[in-house]
Amino acid sequence: MNSSRTKLTFRKTAACPASSTLLSFRSEKLSRKVAALVRTHLADCEFCNAELPLLAHHKPGGHQRRPPEIPMNLRILAESILFSKS
Repeated sequence: MNSSRTKLTFRKTAACPASSTLLSFRSEKLSRKVAALVRTHLADCEFCNAELPLLAHHKPGGHQRRPPEIPMNLRILAESILFSKS
């Protein structure tokens, strides 16, 4: 099969609801009309059906967490590799 002819269908498209909308759908915070639209979309969209269970692990406010500190020996190694003159 020629990779240039392969069509990727398992992806989020412009027609897909935003992840925040799926989160609201999951927690039943949407109006009936919007929830019905999302339900109709989910009937045909494999990607959103896969994304919805993953959102069960979403914790509100999780975006504001600081990244973990890099261990000092790993940081020194990374900096020596990044800043070495080849």
